[in-house]
Amino acid sequence: MRKGFWGWSTVAATGALLLGCGGQQVVDEGPLPADLRPNGLVLLPVTLSVPDSSALEVAARSLEVSRLLLQKSDLPVLGLFDFDLNKTLDEARNVSYDTDLQTRDTDVGAEWQQWMALHVLVTENRATNVRDIVDEKAKAAGKPSTFRQHGIESEIRVEAALYDVRRGNRIAWTVVQQTDDPTQFTPGGDPRPGITTAIEKCVTRLLAMTGNQLLGQPGRRTRGENLVDALPAMLHWRAPELPSYADAIKAQPDEVQQARVYALWDRFAPNLETKAIFAANKGKGILVRAKTPPFEAGDVVLAIDGKKVKAAYQVDRITRVCSATANGCKAEVLRNNETVTVMLRWPALPSIAVP
Repeated sequence: MRKGFWGWSTVAATGALLLGCGGQQVVDEGPLPADLRPNGLVLLPVTLSVPDSSALEVAARSLEVSRLLLQKSDLPVLGLFDFDLNKTLDEARNVSYDTDLQTRDTDVGAEWQQWMALHVLVTENRATNVRDIVDEKAKAAGKPSTFRQHGIESEIRVEAALYDVRRGNRIAWTVVQQTDDPTQFTPGGDPRPGITTAIEKCVTRLLAMTGNQLLGQPGRRTRGENLVDALPAMLHWRAPELPSYADAIKAQPDEVQQARVYALWDRFAPNLETKAIFAANKGKGILVRAKTPPFEAGDVVLAIDGKKVKAAYQVDRITRVCSATANGCKAEVLRNNETVTVMLRWPALPSIAVP
């Protein structure tokens, strides 16, 4: 089975890879041509063809993919907050020079055309199964009877694909397929851990397939590992035909809205202290989960080099430019309810990371 971008189609399985791994299968893949080395990655919003999905879940999963890119790749990343998110996916794929003004100022046109767009598509097929169960107690009492048990079977299909950023044609991809229980969830957190796991495996596999064309150098200091993206900004994130989280809870009492916001923070940063949650919700910036000099645990990064930040990839991208100066980057941080300024001097990235 191979899949076009928007639907299923059956073709000869010539060259397709089929691997089994604990209920998971790699059903199809096309590696990146060896002569292609992109200068950067544009992360498109994750497309969810999943019942009951919301705009917040799209945003959450897109930010999770950006975290993986920051951890595993040395390439510059343009991500979620750089887009007019109410555009259709076809419109978003046709990235213009105006997508990110900083990149437009520092990149030449020919180099921009060597960027690639990463898109993740999640499709879920559900089926209801019905089984007739023998009532053992009634049978033992000499009154045989049966009752029906209804269940849900789910198959998740995740495709991670690289596209030509200007023309939109697919260049490399991998597809992971696995069964899942749609009734499983993390209380106060992830509504579908099975989908989260499948996305991470699929994106990681795509990066591994590309060898050193996308992956970072071993031992490189991870940028976004201890940073949590701004949840207040995500609350108002919208996508075509999907309800925003803010709209879903705005009619509820204030204390209920506040409790649900804290529950969402727990999804992105489990076991986070309540004090840090209050600070992050007030500061509307990037929350630092663990000490990452010059940041302290519980800091909220508000701006770097005078530019406000809402997502971890923006911290990484801005520092690529200002860290080249002798003094490094000036970061505005909310710490213990006070705004302080620290100097950010993260080491330069390998030469493959073009600003």
